[in-house]
Amino acid sequence: MAKKGAADRVRLMAFAGVGAVALVVVGAWIAMDVARARKEEAAAAAAPMPALPLGRLQRLESGVDETGFVALDDQRRDGGVVEATVLAVGKTATSIKDAGAMVVRRVTVDCAQGRLFEGRVGHFDTEGKLTTVVNGYSGKHGRPVDVGDREVPVLCRAAKGPVIVGWHAAQRSAQQLPEGYAKVAEARKTDADAWAWLCAQGARGAWRGSTPQDCDKAVQMLPGDLAARLDRGYLSLKIGRRPQAAADFAHVMAQEPGNASALFGRSLLHAMGGDQSASRRDRVAALDLDEAVPAWVARTYDIQMSQEYRVR
Repeated sequence: MAKKGAADRVRLMAFAGVGAVALVVVGAWIAMDVARARKEEAAAAAAPMPALPLGRLQRLESGVDETGFVALDDQRRDGGVVEATVLAVGKTATSIKDAGAMVVRRVTVDCAQGRLFEGRVGHFDTEGKLTTVVNGYSGKHGRPVDVGDREVPVLCRAAKGPVIVGWHAAQRSAQQLPEGYAKVAEARKTDADAWAWLCAQGARGAWRGSTPQDCDKAVQMLPGDLAARLDRGYLSLKIGRRPQAAADFAHVMAQEPGNASALFGRSLLHAMGGDQSASRRDRVAALDLDEAVPAWVARTYDIQMSQEYRVR
């Protein structure tokens, strides 16, 4: 009996020792996890404040409530890992739930592993004022990329798409005018972006009697803005001002020879003038640059066209 009792005590002591070691290990793991979380929080707090992008933006596929754009000029690449800025512009000033008119996210994508890490997220109003900043969270290992991450094909597979410059151009191409905005523009007679927004929305169907003059003001104030030129070009095409449309498309192509939208616009002008050969030539060249350009032009500028003008 004495031997059995001693053996039981030995086993009990061994079990207690193992338990103590386990507690130490668990405690150390928790401490490390807390330290890591604090380090990540400190890094997030030290990260630059989100800012609306001013450089080149490639348009992404539109969602239900917003259109996305990925910034091309501030990307950082390290092997298969890409860090980039993504802009989401709401279809209206309130359509992105709990986020404002526009949202800027800083993301890091591990293309090889198919995982995404999200950094700081900034919410902006229609005037471009930063209203809220939150720290994105995707864990130590990130999260799996899903179909809603429309920037991934651009960052990982160099997918092509229309390119514009600056968040103002992105906003006016994707967001409906706030109610009564015409009065805002009238009060800001020297605000070029206000007139350009009126022009863009007029070209997209929000017509008002002075839309052509809105576009003229926008182009005069923003002579280097190719998006404003395209908007006036397509507006002129729709209302029968073909010489003006031709001049605007030519101006865009002179500055940016690979602009598929301008090239496709010229193909439509050729078709309207009865030159089907020239129309097909330009259309094929535009499709070589961007297969989606006919659908984008038809949808964006509300232009009805038969199937023959959508294919090679």
